[in-house]
Amino acid sequence: MANGLNKTKRRINSVKSTQKITKAMGMVATVKLKRYRSLYEGSLSYGEELSYIMADLFAHDGEAKSHYAYPNEDAQGSLYILITSDLGLCAGYNAELFKFADARVGEGDTLAPMGNRGVNHYQRNPIKGVKLDLSFARLGLDPDPKELKAALLNVKRGFNEKHYERVYIIYTKYINSLRFEPTLLELLPIELNYEPKPEDPYCPKLYEPEPRRMIHLLMGQYLSAVMMDRLNESKLSEQASRRNAMDNANDNADELLEKLTIEYNKARQAGITQEITEVVAGARAQE
Repeated sequence: MANGLNKTKRRINSVKSTQKITKAMGMVATVKLKRYRSLYEGSLSYGEELSYIMADLFAHDGEAKSHYAYPNEDAQGSLYILITSDLGLCAGYNAELFKFADARVGEGDTLAPMGNRGVNHYQRNPIKGVKLDLSFARLGLDPDPKELKAALLNVKRGFNEKHYERVYIIYTKYINSLRFEPTLLELLPIELNYEPKPEDPYCPKLYEPEPRRMIHLLMGQYLSAVMMDRLNESKLSEQASRRNAMDNANDNADELLEKLTIEYNKARQAGITQEITEVVAGARAQE
């Protein structure tokens, strides 16, 4: 009986110790969630404005559409930049990304993971016929803006030289604190919706230099802004997923503690009852 009580008590203490860790991690995830939400909302307005400028330039390009608006049909495959996390304990965040990527990346394509989880996963489980590019992995999930722009200019150069048919970003789209899902975004070729402003017919824009030249000048900045928005959105989704996972772990721990406490009390009461019965039986035997 004593061994059973000690075993249950050890389990209770173990669950309580684990719960302290999950509560601490949940608090950290909550703080980071607020931070990344602020970063995402701040960068999003800049990215949207830059996207409008690029759409305006494409719309006012006097020549035929820029080659950035068309895929390279003669290329052997496409480039997929996959944004995962550096850490685990975020429920199915990374698993969903891997499943999503595996269903879309095919033979001849190039996969460029970002985040330790993605790099480690595809080094252990390579996709047949898919080249693994670790150039983006070296940047980390908080890249220096200049280094990120340089990496994306290399991607642009590869697209210009027809190494890639298309360039995609696979990331986790943030819907709300409970919903986030893997999403595919086409980075190149560029397809932007242009909606002219009411004053445009009366005050037509004048560009110096011409729109085609400005498209080339701003392309690196535009690609960097889009990529940074997707990084911030992915990190926001990761922290939301981790916080939800820790909340679920705490709820499960509370439920398990309640069951173990009831089990412990029942066993303890049974032991006390048995001892009383033995004392009473011994007393009667001496009468």
